[in-house]
Amino acid sequence: MTSILKTFQRRAALLCTAALCLAAAPSFGAATAAAVAPAAAIAASAARNGEAAPMLIARQGHTATVLRDGTVLVAGGIGRDGAATTHTEIYDPKTNKWTESETMTVARSQHTATLLANGNVLVTGGVDRTTFRNNAEVYDPAANTWFALGPMSEALRAAHTATLLRDGRVFIAGGHGYPDDDEYEDTMALATAVIYDPQSQTWTKAAPMRTARQLHAATLLANGKVLLSAGAGEFGGLSDSEIYDPASNSWTPGGVLREQRWSHTASLLPNGKVLVTGGFGSNRSLASAELYDAAQQHWSPAASMAAARHLHTATLLPSGRVLAEGGVIASGALPTAELYDYAADRWTPAKVALRKRFSHSATLLPGERLMLLGGLDANDILSSAEVFSLKAVEAAP
Repeated sequence: MTSILKTFQRRAALLCTAALCLAAAPSFGAATAAAVAPAAAIAASAARNGEAAPMLIARQGHTATVLRDGTVLVAGGIGRDGAATTHTEIYDPKTNKWTESETMTVARSQHTATLLANGNVLVTGGVDRTTFRNNAEVYDPAANTWFALGPMSEALRAAHTATLLRDGRVFIAGGHGYPDDDEYEDTMALATAVIYDPQSQTWTKAAPMRTARQLHAATLLANGKVLLSAGAGEFGGLSDSEIYDPASNSWTPGGVLREQRWSHTASLLPNGKVLVTGGFGSNRSLASAELYDAAQQHWSPAASMAAARHLHTATLLPSGRVLAEGGVIASGALPTAELYDYAADRWTPAKVALRKRFSHSATLLPGERLMLLGGLDANDILSSAEVFSLKAVEAAP
């Protein structure tokens, strides 16, 4: 069985020379992405701390979105056959059960999913093996149906960002793919951006970024502007950032980070600053963290994490602390999590035992619980799910 970790290490090395293979995934012989978990594995009672029923199929590069009724929609991703899937399923935290939902109109991974003001979910872009998408679709939970939208733009993209703006529109920026629908050209990092208006169900072009980027992070600031940080360009990692103003449809420089990084996280803190953690840069996973002060338009170092990690997740908790979960380094996937206290600029180990995973999803559930889903360990694409009480996660040492 091919090591997934080695595949991701090769992928990171290729990215330094701007050849990103987003759709690459190893084959697992007879295993298939459509293999459904045995019914006996689906527990009938609510998940205990750290335990939850596994998804119906294994997947990574998927999305997980909390719907208005508190259930979780999981869509797409790459399965064990190395292909993206149209499969979707819904998790009910009250019963700890998964239910198969309507399939998407096309298979996709490395896409985005955004909960709209009306309760629907917008899914954009993505890739299936080497086929990049420039289309989007919307899930209506009330009807349990998907409906396709027109093309976002000429660009076909994955590994982009989607940000819900204050006015309810969705801002799509960057990514990796083709600048137009000519798939005979080489793929590249993209500078283009588009905006979706749910009211009219239409797309409009936004001003392009100053720098083409993929695997970056996008953060809605307190002033309604959007900060795009770092990522990878055509010739390797980026350390610059830029800010998009929806009111004027314009970009301004956001300052320079202290390190190049991609596959990192960015979280808006209660004090208005943005915490960036980990990622990959300079041929290694990073433990460093940085803070962006929007008022001063300045980056400064934050305390480093105890462990380097990239392809991890970071979750802003109701307490205002940030939990960094999982990820991967050269020696393997990580089973650890740590908490950042912005008032003290300090990281502390979280008192929970995780399964090793990266390229997973992390979702806050009703009742102050956190769910980790899918992803990869060193040898397999995962169907497993973990649910933790935030009280247990934040318990004092």
